Amino acid sequence: MEDTIYKECIKRGIPVNNHESDLYIPVTAETAALVKFFDKRPVSTFVNQVEGGLWYDIAFAFEPWWIKRTGRA
Repeated sequence: MEDTIYKECIKRGIPVNNHESDLYIPVTAETAALVKFFDKRPVSTFVNQVEGGLWYDIAFAFEPWWIKRTGRA
């Protein structure tokens, strides 16, 4: 398993979206298990009005935002 929930989602082909540094992923059995494994961050859910369904909002977990801000990969 990858070292972050973002990397694991990308590796598994799970749809991701974001708002600034917050990572959005759909709520499924697979992502629920990932959230439980990587539960060190605040996690909430919301209804995605654009793509539909229930999604997780994982604060500060969208790595490309941090890479762009810090210049570090």
